[in-house]
Amino acid sequence: MLQIFSSRNFVIATVLAITLTGDNAKSQDHSEPHRVYPLSKFAPGQWVEKVSGDFTKPGEPFVFRIHQDAGYITLPHVHPIDENITVVKGTWSLGMGRRFNRSLLEPMDTGTFGIAPKDMPHFAWSKTETVLQVHGIGPFSSTVIEPVYELNEKGVFSLTSLLSPGRPTTSNPPDCFALKINAKVRGDSGEGIVIGARCSPSNQITQYWIQKSNGERFWAILQELKLL
Repeated sequence: MLQIFSSRNFVIATVLAITLTGDNAKSQDHSEPHRVYPLSKFAPGQWVEKVSGDFTKPGEPFVFRIHQDAGYITLPHVHPIDENITVVKGTWSLGMGRRFNRSLLEPMDTGTFGIAPKDMPHFAWSKTETVLQVHGIGPFSSTVIEPVYELNEKGVFSLTSLLSPGRPTTSNPPDCFALKINAKVRGDSGEGIVIGARCSPSNQITQYWIQKSNGERFWAILQELKLL
């Protein structure tokens, strides 16, 4: 079951500022220092930012953020624990199932909180550039349901996780990547060159990562692009 909670109806997080005086203040002398984690700008090509803790360690509380450029399709995958997601920037959509299906996507605007239950296959789509904040207690991983292949300037890689680098491969389907790195293309979001791609044969999706002349980046599927 997909659970989404809008910030209009629920308070997702509250920051309390408390002034302590007298004995109460003394009792807090040895508490952990107060920490603030502002929303920082992601470096080009950076997908994940560890905010607090380590999501790979069993029993350790964690918070991390995921950056996605506009148009990115998050291919079907599962997690070993519930995924607690807060959209902190942009507009994102989440859907349940083993195959990507746009009709099943449920929009999540900035401030919306959603839960993708443990072991339940799900997928997503970024309408705009987005930043998601995920929290929980480790270990956390992101395992793709069906084979996924990635094309970048170093070659073709086989992905088993959406959070880890892939392994070099030469066994990807020959029709996965019709466009090559540095191909010049035009899409609804503008013109640019191909700097990467991801292919899911079972979902019949190849999406290309495009960089415009001004440095902005977006994703688009092959059917949305015209070769220049």
